[in-house]
Amino acid sequence: MDKRKWQSIVPRRKTDQLAVVFVITELFVEIYFELFIILPELYPTPTVAMYLHVCLGFYLLFNTLGNLILAIVVDTSTGTEILPAVLHPGWQYCYTCMQNSPPRAVHCFMCGKCVMKREHHCVFLGKCVGIRNHRYYMMTVFYLAVGSLYANFMNMDYAWNLLGGFSLKTGLAMIAPILGWMFGVTESISFFISFQCGTCILSCFMFFTLLIFHVMLIYRGQVTYEWRHGIKEYDLGWKHNFLEVFGARWYLVWLFPTISSPLPCDGITYKKRNENIKDI
Repeated sequence: MDKRKWQSIVPRRKTDQLAVVFVITELFVEIYFELFIILPELYPTPTVAMYLHVCLGFYLLFNTLGNLILAIVVDTSTGTEILPAVLHPGWQYCYTCMQNSPPRAVHCFMCGKCVMKREHHCVFLGKCVGIRNHRYYMMTVFYLAVGSLYANFMNMDYAWNLLGGFSLKTGLAMIAPILGWMFGVTESISFFISFQCGTCILSCFMFFTLLIFHVMLIYRGQVTYEWRHGIKEYDLGWKHNFLEVFGARWYLVWLFPTISSPLPCDGITYKKRNENIKDI
């Protein structure tokens, strides 16, 4: 792989690199946990239901990991675009990149580049969410939320039984397993199990909160910066707003991360709500 291409993929900051490694490692640890600890307890002998759980689990893993990798790999900066030398109305000059920057583009000092339609810098991707990888970010959050909910459904009964039923101590061990281990509620294997279960519980809450928040932003045609500053001029109606993120084949992007779905916007020019647009 070209050195410049590789440098554009690998996060610049050590904290981002560690966060990405942690997320990917935890995904595979969770798969191991479900396959070799939870499923053998729930299904001592192989059944059709067990194989269905295995297939569903790997489907969730494929979509989560696939969307996560594409969100990292896809370049959403202005570096790949030929930008005009003349500063157009609504554009800004970036003194760091030394180039004109289109509307909704913001320079990210953590990425070291201007990002088109910048949503935010995601530490777990090690890069910014922008116009080209917004779809993959949303699908990653969606499948992490669904996957953690599914894992909680699979784990709960087994974890409660292992820790001795419901009590304040077992609740502590599930939500804060390190504290549970310190106070002697959990042993070695039960600490690992309670840690995984606790991670699933916290992940479920966090990712569903993120999912709801970002769906509301997309519904309003905003990114986080515009929401904070009350900018609503790019709201073209919820249908068009969702197409700008998920593309023309929005009804298929939920199935697999590799499905192509062209966006109606090039990241350079944007229509505003006071302009006439065709119904979609």
